[in-house]
Amino acid sequence: MRIKGKIQGRDYDLSKEEVEERMRGVEPEPIRKYYVEINGRKYPIKQVVAKCLGLDPIQFTSAYAYRILSRLGFKVKKIES
Repeated sequence: MRIKGKIQGRDYDLSKEEVEERMRGVEPEPIRKYYVEINGRKYPIKQVVAKCLGLDPIQFTSAYAYRILSRLGFKVKKIES
């Protein structure tokens, strides 16, 4: 399944498999609140979207990242406090 959209005036077209491939070998940043598991590792959702779309994380909100990753079939989780 592919999803298409626009973020900060930039079009994207992405699949779950592409996300998994682009995150292979990427070191996870510290998780503040929300994360997804990709290739057996936990990543902050904004790190994943920023890496996959070539954006700076400041250019979009966590809500955008949540929506994109959820639509691709990733289970977004919240860290336990």
